[in-house]
Amino acid sequence: MTNDKEPADERAPRRSWPWVVALVVVAVIGFSAGYFPFHSTAPQSSIINIQFYESLAPSEQNYTNNTLIPQFETEYPGIHVTLVNTASGGVSSDILTDEKAGKVGAIIAGQDNLEIGQLIYSSIGNVLMPLNNITPAILPSSLIPSAANLVNYEKTVFGGVYFVPFRGNVPLVFYNKTLFSEVGISTPPSNDSQLLQDAALIKNKTGQNAIMIQGASTNGGHSGSSTATELYQLMVQYGGNPLYLNDSGDLHAVQYLYNLSKYFTPAFTGGYWGSYRGLAVGNYSILDYQWPYVYNILTTTYHMTNSSLGVYPGPSGPVNGNHLMGGDVLFIPKGATHLPALEAFMSYLLGAQAQKETLLNLSWVAINSLAYQNLPSQYSVVDKALGDAISTGVFLRNPTPWITEWQVIFSNDVFNPLFVQKTSGYSDIATLLSTAHTAMYNYINVNYGAANATAYQSDSNYGPISV
Repeated sequence: MTNDKEPADERAPRRSWPWVVALVVVAVIGFSAGYFPFHSTAPQSSIINIQFYESLAPSEQNYTNNTLIPQFETEYPGIHVTLVNTASGGVSSDILTDEKAGKVGAIIAGQDNLEIGQLIYSSIGNVLMPLNNITPAILPSSLIPSAANLVNYEKTVFGGVYFVPFRGNVPLVFYNKTLFSEVGISTPPSNDSQLLQDAALIKNKTGQNAIMIQGASTNGGHSGSSTATELYQLMVQYGGNPLYLNDSGDLHAVQYLYNLSKYFTPAFTGGYWGSYRGLAVGNYSILDYQWPYVYNILTTTYHMTNSSLGVYPGPSGPVNGNHLMGGDVLFIPKGATHLPALEAFMSYLLGAQAQKETLLNLSWVAINSLAYQNLPSQYSVVDKALGDAISTGVFLRNPTPWITEWQVIFSNDVFNPLFVQKTSGYSDIATLLSTAHTAMYNYINVNYGAANATAYQSDSNYGPISV
């Protein structure tokens, strides 16, 4: 999952952070001591130049270049950091290109936690440097539970620490308060049944198809990752294991989506991590699950205000209201040089100060629990929505190496025929999901072996990582 987002620059009056207690229950990860990364408080005779690969939205890029990196370079004057901001999915391809060419230099990278498995199980093998020896120095001793669980999962499944949590992200629902008021809806829908009823009411009173979803498909030139991200969460809220594709929860989630689809705005097939101007100009009134960066676009670029723009965690499913925790992890590629400098920068990014600054300025969910100490007594509308979403429960997607293929199979075999091409109907959903499950099994069997394929056949394997 790529996390292109904008910070919430226009902030509403702030209130207290009641959700922090639930969020930052300390999960202590014990490591052996004795290793400390490079630190310098005086200029060096020769500057060490390191590159930081990431995929950031423009405002995130600006904040990293103008605030985070200068602060680090002031503390470590012997190190110079250059941000290499790539397109979505570009970090993996750039790193693999460097590895194949044997040209890995002083590089540290941030990668979507969903895609990290691709670098562990790449065509040339695991290209991530083991970090077991340095985690005592760089990894905060107290992590928020989701981050701690990711590290523990990684050690169990991959046999060691190859990446560390960096920043979190949670999708939210945005809606047009003005239109809601005009049709007599006083509060946004709290569950999926209410969402269906509200969409029908808006259609009846205005003739408008109210809902925009992340509908970008492989036919539209995208990988289908945005669609699969949204549907992954929906399946979990219906009690499903999304990677399995055709358990009862997955089936009921897609059946619900089919019933809701009669209220999709016609432009939903282009719904992606984009501008969503349509919410501001009235083309639709509900933007179903998007990343927090949308708040800044709608308020600064399209001049919506907190009186016209609503943002909240979104409706719950029939089983739970859990939210997908997206975000990035940090890693060092094999063959990287100037390791003490890379470790120093990694430690800085995970430190309480940098984590607090990105929490407050970019709405990144901090993975360092110390970042939540001594926060301002008030917080913004979008920050409140993030806190409310996290308090309902979060989960992590399983970083299996076949997640990208899962996205393609789901889009091509299920989403497209039902919602884009409309060559299949409600009665075909069970068959489509079973076909997709078989395609996924065959892909794993061919590319990752019979043992993994057999494990996949049990829907208790490779499920979401609960927090």
